[in-house]
Amino acid sequence: MSHSVIPPIILNTTLSPFSSRDHGHDNLMGASSDGEAMTLFLNKSGARSEETLRRYEREITRLTAFLYLELGIGYKDVRLKHLQAYLHFIQNLPQRWLMAGILPGQPNRIMFRSSIKSGKSTDQVIDVISSFFSFLEKNRYTLGNPASSLVRSGEKVARGNTIIRYFYDNEWQFIKECLEKLPSATPRERVESARTRFVLSLSYGLALRESELTGHTCSDIHPDNDDGYYLSILGKGRKRRQVPINAALQRGIIDYRRINGYSGLYGDSFPLAPKIRNAEGVITALSARGLRYWWKSFIDYCQSKATPAIKHRLQDLPFHTLRHTALTHLARKMDIEDLAIFAGHDSINTTSQYYHAEASRLKKMAADHHI
Repeated sequence: MSHSVIPPIILNTTLSPFSSRDHGHDNLMGASSDGEAMTLFLNKSGARSEETLRRYEREITRLTAFLYLELGIGYKDVRLKHLQAYLHFIQNLPQRWLMAGILPGQPNRIMFRSSIKSGKSTDQVIDVISSFFSFLEKNRYTLGNPASSLVRSGEKVARGNTIIRYFYDNEWQFIKECLEKLPSATPRERVESARTRFVLSLSYGLALRESELTGHTCSDIHPDNDDGYYLSILGKGRKRRQVPINAALQRGIIDYRRINGYSGLYGDSFPLAPKIRNAEGVITALSARGLRYWWKSFIDYCQSKATPAIKHRLQDLPFHTLRHTALTHLARKMDIEDLAIFAGHDSINTTSQYYHAEASRLKKMAADHHI
């Protein structure tokens, strides 16, 4: 194989641009080379901590050295098979990769001390690679994320593709219009309308799972150290995370609590998924089954107002669709690592499912693709 010209990141200690490929400036970063793309990624990652920067620089430099020195390809040419080959390579390193001298410009640098063990150690490498290629894809430096299908230890390979069903933009706009037009002629209807807005706002605003919504109360809301508030969530796998509550959500919670005779934002057992006040004047939490029944009632109402096309698409959508929609929308604003923390994902491979390709962009690119 004829290798590409060795890029300066492999030759030197500085993060100068690669000289082997000129990708132009048709990307959101303005990067004209792999070296510039890598530098921009590391600058972003380094904002978290010095340790994160060191770890990311080490793993991306190792990967880049393998791509250029062993395969002779740059980032835009990387496919899933190349990354699978890399994982096999680092688990079975040839002796010369365990010695100094691999990088011509850094003769004293040793790239690996030993082969990487399968399991958690390899999973950590996959996490960095997935984050890197997600960054490249999001900024349109590459056309896709070849790392999104890498399988971590303990994960099963599904038959076919997992479909993340979320509300498309026109459907979501319709759902919000239905929310604004809920019946409010009677006191009972006004109470139910306010409750529906409260539950939907929390579920979407915090991207909560069903069990997280029904299992928490306002006693789980706490002030942070920056004049804000967060919800302390005990989520999937009994793992706790802290999700910030923005100003709009705070106002919504305070307003709904006030309607029900409560003051302030937090400090009591007011449920996040409340039932309507019972005959004794007590407000208790919906069960998971009760939440699903409430959700079906709301979707049935929306279907009664929908066009035939939207009505069909809303059929049998579970409550979890709301979380998928929230995370899909947040993926347009957040980096994949931040979204993984917000969502409570153990693996950013799960989070990568929410970075959907832009259908209009793909449609445009494929417009002239025919015989």
